[in-house]
Amino acid sequence: TKMGDMGMFSGMVYCADCGNKLHLCRTKSWDRSLDNYVCGTYKRRRGECSAHYIRSTVLETLVLDNLQKVIAYVRDYENDFVQQVTENKAAEQMQMLSVSKRQMEQQMRRIAEIDNIIKRLYEDNLNGKLSDSRFSKMSADYEQEQRTLENSNAELKCMVDTCEEQSLNIKSFLKCVRKYTEPCELTPDMLHELVEKIIVYAPDKSSGHRTQQIDIYYSYVGIVDIPTDEEMREMEREYMRRTTRQTA
Repeated sequence: TKMGDMGMFSGMVYCADCGNKLHLCRTKSWDRSLDNYVCGTYKRRRGECSAHYIRSTVLETLVLDNLQKVIAYVRDYENDFVQQVTENKAAEQMQMLSVSKRQMEQQMRRIAEIDNIIKRLYEDNLNGKLSDSRFSKMSADYEQEQRTLENSNAELKCMVDTCEEQSLNIKSFLKCVRKYTEPCELTPDMLHELVEKIIVYAPDKSSGHRTQQIDIYYSYVGIVDIPTDEEMREMEREYMRRTTRQTA
């Protein structure tokens, strides 16, 4: 900040609408309870995005609460956690691969189509149906589109290859989680070790109360869907049933 310090969440918080980082705003009074994060796009260019304003203390409370639940979930139901994360990431990966491959196919068809268009333009130019100047302009435009598509296609192929080779590193996340058994305070070390990024949505006042959604992406595993209290109780009952059967 202009006051020479850095917030705990700096570089980790992103706007859900424009994708830009949220910047820390600090008051001259040094009252840390007033620290807040604001969308970088909104801060620089008013009107292109909304503020997505969120107090630092609120963000800290929300992240700590979610972290405590995730750590308790992993501690008490590690096998269920591993299964859930594996299934979620596999589904996410399959969806991303499907979309990327479909885009690659569309781009390859367009690249081949442009080849045929340029060939016809060349023939029309030779036959005198198309002037040299018109041919140069049209062929240059199509060639530029083709280069853009080829570059995009190369990037998509690289992403698909990386995605197919990437393995889910749940063990690394479990190793990190085991270091923090029952945290009662959010520290920078804990935050940066366990959390990859945080997405902040615009506040919703439709109910008459200000509510705000945030998505927490954990290192190695992404978003963790924490079971409800009822789901937890069912997991506990299932665990007891398995234990009873094994004992019998």
